[in-house]
Order: sequence, then C-alpha cells, then structure tokens
Amino acid sequence: MKLIDAKKGKVLGVNFVDLVAIALVLFLALSFARTVLGDPLSFTGEEVYRAVKAYDKLMSKGFLVEAEVVGRAIGDPTGEKRVYKGMVVSGKGGTLVLKNAYGDRVSIGGSMSYLEDVAADRIRLRPLYRASISFYSNKTHFSSFDSFVSLLDRLRRESGASRVVVSGEVDVTQPSKRYLDVKRSLEGCYLCLDARVYKLGEDLYMLQLTSTDVEVLRSLSMRSGEVVVKNLKIYLGYASDLDSEEIAAAKRSATELGLLRDVGEATYVSVDELL
Repeated sequence: MKLIDAKKGKVLGVNFVDLVAIALVLFLALSFARTVLGDPLSFTGEEVYRAVKAYDKLMSKGFLVEAEVVGRAIGDPTGEKRVYKGMVVSGKGGTLVLKNAYGDRVSIGGSMSYLEDVAADRIRLRPLYRASISFYSNKTHFSSFDSFVSLLDRLRRESGASRVVVSGEVDVTQPSKRYLDVKRSLEGCYLCLDARVYKLGEDLYMLQLTSTDVEVLRSLSMRSGEVVVKNLKIYLGYASDLDSEEIAAAKRSATELGLLRDVGEATYVSVDELL
C-alpha cells in the first residue's frame, strides 16, 4: 500500500477528505479535553497571565484563594525546583503575590521571569470554597464585638456554610485589648486578603477588612462596647455547588437572623460558573 496515492487521493489508504475530517475531530476532541475536562485552575509557567486573570475573577467575588507553585528561586545558581504555598494576596500583569502563615511574601512570575522572586513551572490555584452567597448586612449595630462575631457564627451554622468571610468597616467602641495587640493579631492574619486596624480615639478602633474569615475575628477574643459596621459585605462559602433549594434555605436563614433585608439582594456564584 502506497503511503500517498495522489491518483486516488488517499493517504495510508484513507480518502484525503476523510482524513481531514478525522484530523478535525481529533483536534476538537483534544481541545475539549483541555478546556472542558482539564483543570481550569492549573497553569504552566507560560500561562501566568491566565492564572492572574482567573485569580482576579475569584478575588472580585470575595473568594479566598490559596496557591501551590512549583518553580525556582530567581538568582539561585543551582536552579533547584521548590514548592511554594500560600494565600494569594495580589495578582497584576504577569505576577502573583503569595503570603504564608508567617506573613512572608513571595512574588511569582512566569517560567522566563527575572524580576519576581520565583519563576514558576506550574501554578495551581485553590479557592477555599467552591461557591458563595453574598449580600450586604442589614444590621449595622451590635451590642458588643462578641455579639457581632457570635451572630456571624450562628449564620454559618444555620445556613450550612463552611466559612463566613466579610469585607467592610467595623468600628469598635471601648475595646478591651490594647491597640498594638489588636493590630499585631489582625494585620498578621493568614485567612484574609487584607485587614487593617486604626485607632480613631482613646476608646475607638476601626477595623478595615477585605475578604477576612470570621475565624480571624473570633481569634481576637476582644470584648467591647457597641460595634457599628459600615458597608459590611458577607460571603457564605460552601464546599460544593448548591441547588436552588439549598440556596433558598440559606437566604431564609440570613433573613431570619436579620442580616439579609431581602432574598433578592443576595447573589449566588460558583467557581465553575465563574471560570
């Protein structure tokens, strides 16, 4: 059998038109496997811009995202590959910034980068939850910091969420802990995108929170006087996607606790739908 039979228009005994059709089907199948069946949160070092874009989408919806990166430290003459893990706190251009549990930060670039701390071979993003329901708090005043945190804990239990994450301003009057102690505890948090403490007066602290897990707030163990929240957005995080009944039940729980004014004001989003 001829490899190529020009007279009959065949290659390896297969009609040329049929061969093109087979090649097209194989190409589409491979593309489908890569984009649909593949992991949308795993990237090569050359795909760092795609990793940053995916992180930005998740961050904009309140997701806390960890990353695992395999790469080499730039400037290391051995070129040894290492594994870097941490919470992603920034994504811009071709750079991701991770922080570890000790507060150390490392910048991650593509496989050919030379300005960042690490040149990545592989990047894997891992959101701490797969779906969320978010809304602005209807309650703005709480009798104490304990009551504020306790209500958020109760919301987590009754809504079936695995995590509660908040963003916004929390003003604490008559705080029981020294300013520097609160600052050290909060601003060194791992389970947060960012958290800042400001002393507005002798008996008034302001906590400025960006995607901060309620576990962080609970760990402050801070008794206080009245607490006032401003533009507080609450994210209920779930380990898996929710069906319509589960979403409705979670919204009812938030409404019954007085945290959600109207079920129509809550937004549901999942990682799979977002990406």
